[in-house]
Amino acid sequence: FSFVFCFLFTSFLQFLPFLSLSRTCPTGPDTDNRDNEVTSGSTRTMGALMAVVGLWQRLLGLLLGLPFIGRLFDLGLVFAATAVRGGAGSNVVAVPSGRALPRPTRPLKLYEYTACPFCRKVREALSELDLDVIVYPTPRETLKAYGVSKESRFRPQVQQLGGKLAFPFLVDENTGVKMYESTDIVDYLYSQYGAGAKPPLMTRVFNSKLLQLPTLCLASFLRPLPRMGVLRTPSALPAEPLVLWAYEGSPFCKLVHEALCTLELPYHLHNLAHGAVDKRKDFVKRFADHLKGWRSSVGIGKFPLLEDPNTGTTMTESADIVRYLFDTYAEGTTVAETFSDYSTAGAGKGHFSVPGQ
Repeated sequence: FSFVFCFLFTSFLQFLPFLSLSRTCPTGPDTDNRDNEVTSGSTRTMGALMAVVGLWQRLLGLLLGLPFIGRLFDLGLVFAATAVRGGAGSNVVAVPSGRALPRPTRPLKLYEYTACPFCRKVREALSELDLDVIVYPTPRETLKAYGVSKESRFRPQVQQLGGKLAFPFLVDENTGVKMYESTDIVDYLYSQYGAGAKPPLMTRVFNSKLLQLPTLCLASFLRPLPRMGVLRTPSALPAEPLVLWAYEGSPFCKLVHEALCTLELPYHLHNLAHGAVDKRKDFVKRFADHLKGWRSSVGIGKFPLLEDPNTGTTMTESADIVRYLFDTYAEGTTVAETFSDYSTAGAGKGHFSVPGQ
């Protein structure tokens, strides 16, 4: 029921003539003061939509609090969030014969947060291109205003590097590129590191003009709680970034991404989507002791796997990893707000438009 309702609701949004959403998730006013006005129509519409999301948050919080059923419902929603995107990020692109995917010498850097629909689009492309990346999570501090970065760990860096707070934000030190806009980032990644490959068929379908916005929004709508990468949880900064072996199309990896995001823990992400044959073989050899006997013997990896160089911990199982992250690094509680508290204060009209649509 929730799946059908959410799909119809977000599909309806696609056809509202007075509402569109940016291909980035901006959280502050544009540097051009001429854009620092939000139309009253967009404000009213966003307020109404956020009120609906706020009710969904409260209902979901009650359901997830139920013993046993809550865990099953949580897993069902994270699987649904992957399904509505057609499993994008699950498979490595097919490279034209005789070519190999070029690899960056220095790791890419991505500033993003898991609740942002357009950040998901970039993570899917990174997974499909088999690109490793250092992730700097940038969850929101509040839903009551845009442009707030008083306590955020990495948002000020984005403001300094790019001149505004908008996500996703990619830094490629190999080429000197710093860029916003999810579509531009995906195009750049395929141009620079795709060796002429095209995205997998299902990704192309679900990134079509008709399906992209509703499915991206639906995937986020299914994971709306503050701890799901929406709002920050005060935490201790590790001396070294954590290391995560995962891929975007895995629902279980998604749970760990959410925890790392809300805790603002930087991590080196090693993508291992289906089709990354050599990387998966190396993974199985390296972590054979942490895989069940049959997995090790037949060469099948288990994802996600987390390495914490700060404590010497290596572990699998998403629920155990999430519990470990909060027990080890959390220093407070997640910001207690719902989307009923949402406000467009501080936003510019560019926050509510999609170029070309």
